[in-house]
Amino acid sequence: MTSRASRGLFAVFLASAACAVSCGEETEPAREESETAAQPAPDTPLETDVAPALEAELIEQLGAIGYLAGTEPAGAPTGVVAHDPERVEPGLNLFTSGHGPVALLMDMEGEVLHEWRAEFDQVFPQHPGRERAMEPHRNFWRDAVLFPNGDILVIWELFGLFKLDRDSRVLWAVAEHAHHDLQITEAGEIAHLQSKRRMIPGIPEKPAIEDYIVVRDDGGRELRRLAMSDALRNANWLGMRRTFWARALDRGYGLKGKGLFDPFHTNSLRLLSALEAARLGDPFRAGDALVSFAMLDTIALLDMERGTARWWQQGPFGMQHQPQPTPDGGIILFNNFLTAERSSVVTLDPKTGRVIREYTGPEAEPLYSRRSGRVQVLPSGNVLIVETDGGRALEITPAGDLVWQYQSPYRAGVNGELVANLYSLYRVDAPQTRWLKGEPPSR
Repeated sequence: MTSRASRGLFAVFLASAACAVSCGEETEPAREESETAAQPAPDTPLETDVAPALEAELIEQLGAIGYLAGTEPAGAPTGVVAHDPERVEPGLNLFTSGHGPVALLMDMEGEVLHEWRAEFDQVFPQHPGRERAMEPHRNFWRDAVLFPNGDILVIWELFGLFKLDRDSRVLWAVAEHAHHDLQITEAGEIAHLQSKRRMIPGIPEKPAIEDYIVVRDDGGRELRRLAMSDALRNANWLGMRRTFWARALDRGYGLKGKGLFDPFHTNSLRLLSALEAARLGDPFRAGDALVSFAMLDTIALLDMERGTARWWQQGPFGMQHQPQPTPDGGIILFNNFLTAERSSVVTLDPKTGRVIREYTGPEAEPLYSRRSGRVQVLPSGNVLIVETDGGRALEITPAGDLVWQYQSPYRAGVNGELVANLYSLYRVDAPQTRWLKGEPPSR
């Protein structure tokens, strides 16, 4: 293993970015609460009686812009290839990738300390989509969140949400079209994304893919949900959609009409804590959802109580992922399309819409991930970046110095010729891993 630090390209922009930023109060008045508010859940949270033909079509449409086990040719070296122990954020790394139905807990040197694994039939023995889920390019977990006792909460992309204990025993499972992102909120509830086909006002041709934010209790029972087409009505999302498709052509997204009936492709959510909302300032409030819509080139703040948008910004980023609040009141995100063949990590001032910082990766290996991508702001101010397509994770300092880099050794493809997509990698701190040493969770 080598130990080194390398300065990436890190720029501060003073000019205003070419974007549209708005607050809900500046457009049409908020609608009546009863019209668009998050709706209470039905008595049962399980939806397993989807007609197979409709489910197959939904999965194919959702997969049109990429849910794959691997996309880039495998290379060398692998493992932890850069590590500056004096400047990294201490902790362990929890990650999922396209190589299989598994989550791994790894130390900073690249040693795997714990593994959770469960096959599809173990988790969803009666699932109507079993055959599709077992296809090699879908047989993986998209995201996982760790509990202080060693339990994990997992999304099996487009097939369901489930919880395992530290020994990979299934505690509960919900068969549904869960996707992309999930969170344990400040209140201890579970928030995640879900998709469903329905007729959406403004798209009259046929049922399109509606995205929902779903909130559940700690046992998996659905409490409430909010449809994105409802929440974005006061933001003129149909106008954003027209702008997106013009941008997609100009910026080289390469969609070629894919995703026309996936109008939002919601890929990230974060329900803000009281501290995060205070740092961001008005109009951001605790409990609001900070959401990313890839097929609108837009991030937005949704009022979960009233079911309307408080704030939104379209561009200058493209098909972005994982907007997160920063300690200095900004919003950082993974910008998939800086150019047609280059990505970046962008920090925005939400009050002005300006780009205030941008990181494009090391000189020799610039960032690029056409699909997915993540960022995590660490307590030290360092930023952990996941470049999904390349199977790479990087940690940088606030000055843009590279202090840690991991290159996945896991493979995908018919003959293992592709590096497995690295869908999630989070730094977890010591209190979340006391169970590894047989110690009780910290209170």
